[in-house]
Amino acid sequence: MKLAETKRIAREHTSSVCSLSIDTLNYRYLLSAGADTSVQLFDLDIYAQSDNGVRKIESAQHISRGSGHTRMISSIEWYPVDNGMFSTASFDHTLRVWDTSEMTEACQFDFECRVHNHKMSPTGAHALVAAASESAHVRLCDLRTGAFAQSLMVSQAGSNVVAWSPTQPSVLVSGGNDGIPKLWDIRQTRSHLLNFGADALYSHKGGLNGLLFTEDGQRLISTGADRHVYVWDVNTPQSPITDAACNSGQSTTTTTTRNTGCGAVNSCEMALTAAVDGTTGLEVLFRPCGDTTVSATDITSGRQLALLDGHFAPTMCAAWRPGHKELYTSGADSNVLIWCLPVRETFSGDQAQVRADCWSESEASEMYL
Repeated sequence: MKLAETKRIAREHTSSVCSLSIDTLNYRYLLSAGADTSVQLFDLDIYAQSDNGVRKIESAQHISRGSGHTRMISSIEWYPVDNGMFSTASFDHTLRVWDTSEMTEACQFDFECRVHNHKMSPTGAHALVAAASESAHVRLCDLRTGAFAQSLMVSQAGSNVVAWSPTQPSVLVSGGNDGIPKLWDIRQTRSHLLNFGADALYSHKGGLNGLLFTEDGQRLISTGADRHVYVWDVNTPQSPITDAACNSGQSTTTTTTRNTGCGAVNSCEMALTAAVDGTTGLEVLFRPCGDTTVSATDITSGRQLALLDGHFAPTMCAAWRPGHKELYTSGADSNVLIWCLPVRETFSGDQAQVRADCWSESEASEMYL
């Protein structure tokens, strides 16, 4: 499988791009959230062709730095059934809901701690937002009432990530610093259903930082600070069916407040798609590796198919645009890159020069300031 970096979204953020979200209605609009508290909205179908052949996508709307959240935005999410609304979670102890047309705040949920991650159910069957935070509970925010609807006791160490099942609206999974994915059904009195990995051998070391269901809801992908990627069968969760370490071939860059703005929790937003080259039965996971690369892995075999290296600082997010064969990645260098098909294995001399002109070494050094 081959992907080539052929386009670039304009560098609108002044620091790390901590979260990406592509709308699930038209797959046309991209939201990006920065550690600088700004939000950018891009129309992916509108771009400019520069003289050096690089296509750039400019921000269509934005929330400027300091006019919304007061500390870094940890995650951003489109409302799954209406592009007129999206939500953001932040280290400023709030989760906020925004009106897309006006880019103004419509609702706010106040926490007493940093909010690490939040998700809306992709089914659209309810208006609950699950939020993972430093507290011992995953809290469910009701967009209809503007109040907290339910709390799930997860761990005294808090939670880092959450994910809703794409097929069962009441089922979600949470993950925290204990490294154990936990499955919940919010309809039941005893909401906690099970832990993935009956043996502690299969828990992530150093905590979970990414969770993702497959499209059919039958498998769960978890990743942690230990750089392992576990694929679990939801019906037989005692041990993972696949264990794929993220092998970049580079030395791991330690992610710190200085270079990412992400503090103690290093988020890892993954993307999953059917094989981009049309191979039957192949499902490809794109995972930021914690250095400057993104790994493309077959989740059935655990085999690494490709390694994408285009950023100048640790990568944090990957988002796939269905129907367009495009992958969007971002990270601590404040850039969003687009990887497309058809492709070449390596850059030609001219391509390498264009890339060097677009991202100079001086720009790269500024990204860490």
